[in-house]
Amino acid sequence: MAQLIKLQDYVSRYERDIFRYPGQFIRLKKENYDGIKQQWIRQREWDHIESDVDEDEEARQDKKDTFFKRLFKKHEDDEPFETIDHSVPKLPDNEDELKQDFLDRIFHFQLKWASSTLQEVSFLDRVFERDSRLKYFLTRFPDTFLLFYKPIFKLNKALLEGDIILVTPTSIVCIYWLDHEEEAVFEAVDQRKWIQRLDGKEESIVNPNTALKRMEGAVRSILNHHDIDYTIEKVVLAPNGRIQYHHLPYQTKYIDQSNYESWFSHHRSVTTPLKHQQLKAAGALLEHTQTTSIRRPEWEDVEDDF
Repeated sequence: MAQLIKLQDYVSRYERDIFRYPGQFIRLKKENYDGIKQQWIRQREWDHIESDVDEDEEARQDKKDTFFKRLFKKHEDDEPFETIDHSVPKLPDNEDELKQDFLDRIFHFQLKWASSTLQEVSFLDRVFERDSRLKYFLTRFPDTFLLFYKPIFKLNKALLEGDIILVTPTSIVCIYWLDHEEEAVFEAVDQRKWIQRLDGKEESIVNPNTALKRMEGAVRSILNHHDIDYTIEKVVLAPNGRIQYHHLPYQTKYIDQSNYESWFSHHRSVTTPLKHQQLKAAGALLEHTQTTSIRRPEWEDVEDDF
C-alpha cells in the first residue's frame, strides 16, 4: 500500500525524517504480515483439530480475538504499529480476507503517522477515516509510492492547496480526481471550463487543468529551488466516467473508463524499490508544506527537565 506522508496541514512523521520512515514502514509491514499469516495458519489448523471437541462458542470467539491481539509485535528500535484496533468479529476465512483486514487496520495506523510525531500532534478530522478516495490510493498502490493528500504548500509567503500527489520511484504524479459514483461524461470545452453531463443534465465545471497547472507549478518551483531534477506528470482521473476532448495539454494524461485498467495495472505492477532521488524530492516538497500542530503535553515536562 502507498504511504501517506502528508495529509493537509497535519504534522507527519515523514517530515521529521524522510530517509528513515518510508523504509521502516515497508519493513514493519512485511514483518507483521508474515507474522500474522503464520499465526492465522496455526489458528486454522488448531480450530480444525478442535472442530470435533464440544466447546462453548464464547470461549471459541475469545481464542479468535486473542489471535488478533498479537497482530502487531513491538520492536526494540522501532515504534510499533501500536494504534491498530484489535477487535474483530471473526477469524478470516481465507487469505484474501486476511489481507483485506490487515490493510484496513494499517490504513488507520497510517492516519496516526500522518497526524502526529513522538513530540507533536495535530487534531485529525475523523472524516478522513471514511474517505474512500484516500483509502483507494493508500490500499491499491505499491509501498514505494509516497502520497501527499490535499497538502498545503508555502510559496513566497502564499499558501497553495494541492489535490493529490504521488511521488513514485520514477516520477511525481499530480492528480486531479474527477469522478462520480455514477457514470458521467466530461467534455473539454476551453481553457476555462468543461461540461459535465450526468442523468440527462448538464453543468459547467472549472477546467481541471487549471488546478493541475498550479499544482505542477508549485512542485516544479520547489524542485528547482533545491536543484532536484525529477519527472513531473499531470493526470485527470475519472475511473467511472468518460472524458471527451480534441487535444491533450502538454505532459497531461486523461484517464477515464476507457484506459483506466491499463493505467492502474501499470502502476500496481511497479516493483522498483525506493530511490534516493525520490526521497530527496519528497523531502523537498515536505519542507515547503504548511504544518499546524501542538506539542504533546507529556513532552512539556521532559523539555523542562532538559
